[in-house]
Amino acid sequence: MPIASVASLDWEDLEEWAGSAVVERGESYRRRVHDLAVTQEERLVADVMGGESYLTLVWMTGDTPDHQCSCPYAGPCKHAVAVVLTYLDHLSSGKSVPNIESDELDARLSAYGLAGGPEQAFDVKKARTALKAMSKAKLVEWAMDRFAVDPALFDTLPLAAPLTDKALAQTVGRLRRRIRETASEGGWQDHWSHRGYTPDYGPIRAQLEKLLKGGHEAVVAELGEEIFERGTAQVEESDDEGETASQISDCLAVVLDAKGKTRQPAAKLMIWYWDKLMNDEYALLEGLEPPVEEARLSRADWGEVAEAFGNRLASSPKPASDDRWSSERHRRERLLACTRSALFNTGEDERAIELMIEELPYCDNYVELVQCLLATKAYDQAVDWARQGFHKTLDDHPGIAWKLVELLVEIARKRRDWLLVAALRAEAFVRHTNVDHYRDAEKAGRKADCWQQVRPALLRFLETGAAPSSAAGWPLPGTGLQWSGSRFRRTFPEHNDLIAIALYESRTEDALRWFREAPNQDYHAEAVAKAVAGTYPDVSLEVWKRKTEGLIDRVQPRSYREAMPYLSRMEKLMQSLGRGDEYRGYISALRLRHKAKRRLMEELDKLETRQRNSTR
Repeated sequence: MPIASVASLDWEDLEEWAGSAVVERGESYRRRVHDLAVTQEERLVADVMGGESYLTLVWMTGDTPDHQCSCPYAGPCKHAVAVVLTYLDHLSSGKSVPNIESDELDARLSAYGLAGGPEQAFDVKKARTALKAMSKAKLVEWAMDRFAVDPALFDTLPLAAPLTDKALAQTVGRLRRRIRETASEGGWQDHWSHRGYTPDYGPIRAQLEKLLKGGHEAVVAELGEEIFERGTAQVEESDDEGETASQISDCLAVVLDAKGKTRQPAAKLMIWYWDKLMNDEYALLEGLEPPVEEARLSRADWGEVAEAFGNRLASSPKPASDDRWSSERHRRERLLACTRSALFNTGEDERAIELMIEELPYCDNYVELVQCLLATKAYDQAVDWARQGFHKTLDDHPGIAWKLVELLVEIARKRRDWLLVAALRAEAFVRHTNVDHYRDAEKAGRKADCWQQVRPALLRFLETGAAPSSAAGWPLPGTGLQWSGSRFRRTFPEHNDLIAIALYESRTEDALRWFREAPNQDYHAEAVAKAVAGTYPDVSLEVWKRKTEGLIDRVQPRSYREAMPYLSRMEKLMQSLGRGDEYRGYISALRLRHKAKRRLMEELDKLETRQRNSTR
C-alpha cells in the first residue's frame, strides 16, 4: 500500500521543503537511488550514490517531509529529494516498493553509523574488570593499536606526576607550537559540494585538560591568552559557518575553568573576564561558564571593578558628536556598560544614572538610561529622557528613536494608560506605514476601546494624507513627540499599504480595487493573485503569466526554473475551471515563441512530465 502522505507531495511541496536548487539537484540523482524500501513506521529508506554511498530515510511529520541522511549536509539534502521522487516514480509506474524488516533496517543503519535507539550506558565496572584481567604487555599493545587509529587519544593520558620544571617547559613548548600551527590553518566550508576543512583543536583541548588536571591552572590560563588572540584572528580569516569558532570555544571553556582555579581575587577575575568579553568580536566566549560567578563578588569587589572600568572610561578620548561608527566610540560604549553595571551592583544607583547622563553626548545611550530608570520605577524621569532622546536622535540615528518610542509604550502600559499606548502606536503607523504597525495600532486601539474611531482615520490618511488627529471625534491624546518630516516625498493614496492592510483584514474586493489602481503592481501581485484566485481567476492568471514571461525574458537557466511554479499554479487553476485546453495552448505558444531556448524547453518538459504523473 502506498504511503498516502508521501504520495500527495508534489514539486512545489518539495521546493518549499528543500528549496528549488536542492530539488533540482535531487532530480538528477533519481537513477542513483538503490534498494528503496518502506519501514514498519512508514518511512522510506534507500542507498543513494553520490561521491560515496549514503543511507537516507524520509518520512512525514504532519504535512511536512523530514529526513535523516548519512551525508554531511545539514538541511534537507538532494539525496532525500531523490528518494521521494524515486518513490513517486514507482507509484506512477505501478512498481511495488518492498517492506524492510526491522532487523535488516537496524543492520543498514548500523553500517552507516545511523543506528537509532537510546545509547547503552557505559558499564564502568565491566570495563575496569576487563582491563585488570589484561597483562601489562597486552594492555600496552591494545593501547598502541588505539593510538595508531586515533593519535589524539594519546594526549588524554594523565600526566606523569609530578612533572619536573624541565618536563613542564617541554610540554608547554610543544603545545605552543601546536597552537600556532593549528591557528595558522584557515577553516572553510562549501556546503554545496559537501567539502570543507575545519582546524582540529581537539588535541589542544585534551592537552589543556590534562595540564589542568595535573594542577597547572596558571599555565593553562597563560596558554589561553594565546589561543584567544590567535583564534580571533583565525576566525576573522576563515570562511565557514562557525565550525572553526566552535573548536576554539571548546578550548576556551577549559581556559575559563583554569582561570577560575588560579585563586585570584574575585574582582580581578571579573575585570579579566569583562576585558575578554569587550574584545570578543566573534562570540568565542558566548555560552561558556565565566571564571567567577557574579554572586561571589561583594560590594567592595564590585567597587574595585567599577573603579577599574571607570578610570578607563575617564581616560578614553571623547569622540566627536558626529563620529557615530568609530571603534573608539564602540569601545567607550562598552566601557560605560561595564562601569554602570558594576556601579549598580555596588548599590550606587544614583552615581550610575549620573554617569550615564554625562555620557549621553558621546554614546547616545538614551535607551540604556531609560531602561535603568524603568528598572528603578522612576517613570517620570524615564519619560522625560525618552522624549529628549527621541528628538535628539530621530534625524541622525532613527533606530535609537524608534526604540525609545517602544519604551514610552512600555511605560504607558505599566501606568495602564491605554489611550496613550494607542496614540503612540497610531503615530508610529503614520510615520512608518506597514501592516505590522497597523496591527500594533489595532491591538492598542481595541485595548483602549477606541478602534472604531481610530481605524477609519488611519485608512483615510493612507488614501488622502490627511492627519488622523484632524478627523472629527479623534479620541487619542497627544504624545509629546515632535516628528520631523520624512526624507522621502510621500504620495497618496499609498497603494501598497492599502493593499496589504486590505489583505490582512480579508477585504479582497478592496485589495483588488487598490491593486488595479496601483502604478506599480509588482509589489503585492503574488499575494493578490493568491487571495482572489477563487473569485477573480483571470486576475490571478494574468499575474502569473506576467511573472512567468518576465522570468523567461531574463534568458537565464535559473530564471527558467523559477518560472515553473507559476505555470504549475496556472495549470491547476485552469484545470479546475475546465480550461485545460486553453492552458495547453498557452504552453504551446510559449514553446513556439522561445523554441531556441534549449534550457527552457528542458524545464517545460520536466514540468509536463510532473503534471502528467500527478494526474495518474
